[in-house]
Amino acid sequence: MSGEPLTVPGTGPAHRSCYEKNLIEQRIFRQLNLRGLPDVELRELADMVQMELNVRNAEQSGIDLWQQDDVLFG
Repeated sequence: MSGEPLTVPGTGPAHRSCYEKNLIEQRIFRQLNLRGLPDVELRELADMVQMELNVRNAEQSGIDLWQQDDVLFG
């Protein structure tokens, strides 16, 4: 085995590449276990991530997502 060694809190020493592969297989992102989320919470998280991406893309494009020039109702 090759790879840069590191110490995983609560686990011990590991190869960095092995540890990262293990996190991907377990679907853990920054200590958030995606596999452990109920379907409703996972969809809410996906919606929040999509909203954040939309805001960031709009900011880069110079688009104001919250501009209220158009009246949709009334």
